[in-house]
Amino acid sequence: MRFGITWKMFLAVLIACLAISLTMGYALRVSFENGFLHYVRERNAGRIKAVMAKVTSEYAAHGNWNFLREHPEAWLALLDGAAHDALREELATAQTGKLPGWRTFPGSGSVQQLLGPLSGPSEGPHWGMRLPPAPPSGPDIAMERDRVSASGVVGGDSRYDRPPPSAPLAASPVSPPSHDSVTRDTPPEGPPVTLYDARHELVASTGQPPPPGSTMRPVVYAGKVVGWLAVNGPDTLSDAADIAFQAQQKRATWEIAGVAIVLAALVALVLARIVLAPVKRLMNATHRLAGGDYTARVPAGRRDELGRLAGDFNVLADSLQKTERSRRDFIADISHELRTPLAVLRGELEAIEDGVHVFNRDSLTSLQTEVNMLNKLIEDLYELSLSDVGALSYRKTPTHVGQLARASIEAMRESFKAKRIELDLTCMPDMADTAFAVDPARFVQLLKNLLQNSLRYTDPDGHVRVSLSQSTSGWQLDVQDSLPGVPEAALAHLFDRFYRVDESRSRQNGGAGLGLSLCHAIVTAHGGTIGAKASPLGGVWITARFPSEGDVTT
Repeated sequence: MRFGITWKMFLAVLIACLAISLTMGYALRVSFENGFLHYVRERNAGRIKAVMAKVTSEYAAHGNWNFLREHPEAWLALLDGAAHDALREELATAQTGKLPGWRTFPGSGSVQQLLGPLSGPSEGPHWGMRLPPAPPSGPDIAMERDRVSASGVVGGDSRYDRPPPSAPLAASPVSPPSHDSVTRDTPPEGPPVTLYDARHELVASTGQPPPPGSTMRPVVYAGKVVGWLAVNGPDTLSDAADIAFQAQQKRATWEIAGVAIVLAALVALVLARIVLAPVKRLMNATHRLAGGDYTARVPAGRRDELGRLAGDFNVLADSLQKTERSRRDFIADISHELRTPLAVLRGELEAIEDGVHVFNRDSLTSLQTEVNMLNKLIEDLYELSLSDVGALSYRKTPTHVGQLARASIEAMRESFKAKRIELDLTCMPDMADTAFAVDPARFVQLLKNLLQNSLRYTDPDGHVRVSLSQSTSGWQLDVQDSLPGVPEAALAHLFDRFYRVDESRSRQNGGAGLGLSLCHAIVTAHGGTIGAKASPLGGVWITARFPSEGDVTT
């Protein structure tokens, strides 16, 4: 299956967006997991520190671990007190009034309102233990107190004279806010904590024994290790709320990535269509142009690279259209110009063959004239073709153009006298002894073509003026003639091939419309320019300018 450029661009943009979205999603996920795990470690580290302080102070009070071995509920109460101390420390350092594991909605009370007085007993499940069963109510509370008192924990030591961990929040002197303003999540459970004595014998634990390689923190009292505190992790999250939050963030990350991918696909599709729309127009126009339809054009209103490309395409189409028109006109003109002398030759020969004309010197001269015209036309065409391909030879040598101009004018003076046309040459003094780097033969051809053009089209009793002058920018040749003149619109086309202002008069005078085209080619090959304008004498003023680089001697 072959894909067009639209689909290729769509796939390229889509793949790039997919790669970016997936990379960002993965990077955000890894960053969040690492950061969140670090946050949990820092939070648990503070609470473990509180447990360590609590354990140390209790050991100092009892002198051994028997109070924990004999009364397991004392270990739970100890952890509960440590959790309360850790929460109090977190509250003291919190800037926003929010603690981990709590969600506060607009209009809710302060953290103190949620926890109650921090100096009082802690409430709710303590850190480091599983959630206890539902608290007793009514008479069951008194029975629970009697059971704890009988165990000797409450009555034996005032430090444990506190409500059990399962005491209801109603015991708090400050009533919690209504359910509409605040809700309390389950406090973080934290990693399981296990206490060992100095000989690594189990004293108390809140869960399964720690796996091998767990962190062991020494309990130091009076300068010696009296026990070990083992904590499981947290290499991974153990709290249900933390795990749920992490899963929610993962799900949200991939949902956002999925939405980004869908949006990227839509943007890629729209972008591909918008960007490639002008390319398709160019492609269709190019196909038309290649098929010979030179009228094909594309809108070029854009200001970017595609707009410039469209403008260049239109210029190319214009050039090809003009070239095709010139080619058709050229073939038609060539056919006509060749047919005219051939028709005359054929007529003369048929007249001689039929006995209408006698074959004598006059008929031979007429035939020779037509042959010369045909030969001149072919030579001009050949030289123009060489000029087009850059194969027309030029041999530039230091030449006194003033002397060549005088010689050429004297050679044609009799032809001008025959039509009673006055011919004169004006050569500036600084041009008489100055040599220029030109091709002498091509310069003579240039001047003769210009003079023949004036001789052919200037009315009898007219005037032709030739002048040579020099300036700081170069030197120039001017040829002016008298009536008839040339329309202003036709002046710019005088140097086009086969162009004639008056078709019938031009052919009557023997012109094929190639002489001025050759003049243009010769001047251009010398690095100059040639143009035509109306002459003060009433006819045409042709000026050929040559660059000053051609000045070689003085």
